[in-house]
Amino acid sequence: MEKLTQQDTNFHLEANTQKEALRQLAQLAFERGKVADAEIFYQELCKREEEGTTGFGNGVAIPHARHQIVKDAGVLVARCDNLLEWRAMDDEPVNVFICLIAPDDQNDFHLKTLAKISRRLIHEEFIDILKNGSEEEVLAEINQVIE
Repeated sequence: MEKLTQQDTNFHLEANTQKEALRQLAQLAFERGKVADAEIFYQELCKREEEGTTGFGNGVAIPHARHQIVKDAGVLVARCDNLLEWRAMDDEPVNVFICLIAPDDQNDFHLKTLAKISRRLIHEEFIDILKNGSEEEVLAEINQVIE
């Protein structure tokens, strides 16, 4: 997987609901050429949320989906100025999103990347960078984690 660049981010996500945030992440995945169809990927992200929350706590969610319409595995990072209800594990709202995109046949990428990122979520410094860091700081941190 390629390193994340500024094109893989949206630090001014304008969403008032979980579904609005997921729709924008799906659209960004489409615009980046990661998925062939934004609507189908959005539906897959929503389906995954129905199975169980991707809100890991401390204001961070890791929405993710695998599907055959995914052309290229990847990661997107987004931040909202406002807090969104997400049914997170700690029952707190979310405003940082790390979206994992994987083809149907790349379960190893999906699981390894999810594990690497979730392990870092126990570190306050990592959370602080995700929430308050500059775009460059966040990209550097995420790229270091997923290498």
